[in-house]
Amino acid sequence: MEQQYAHVLWLIHGLHRQSPMTLLLRSGAAVYALAAPEVEPVVLGGRAWGVFPDYRAALTRLRSDGGEIFVSESSLDALGLTGNPLLPDIAVVPDNQIADLVVRSDRIWFL
Repeated sequence: MEQQYAHVLWLIHGLHRQSPMTLLLRSGAAVYALAAPEVEPVVLGGRAWGVFPDYRAALTRLRSDGGEIFVSESSLDALGLTGNPLLPDIAVVPDNQIADLVVRSDRIWFL
């Protein structure tokens, strides 16, 4: 299965529908939280190639289905993204509060 058709956030949303989840975006995944413009397809020879994953839409669907979404403050800082606008309803969490998210969960998935 190719990532363009079933990226990790698509998978998480499907799993959330079966068993509610809280999502924490860390490291490079923190960029998914940004309120960035839609990615345009690559155009070669006047023709669009490939379908890029729409991470913004995936997070919006997860949130609208009741999923909680957090992004690591230190990850945003390490990527130089602190202060950039985020998608609605995504909370920035400092590292010293991540343990609080973990202890309230009965399962932890690292994807």
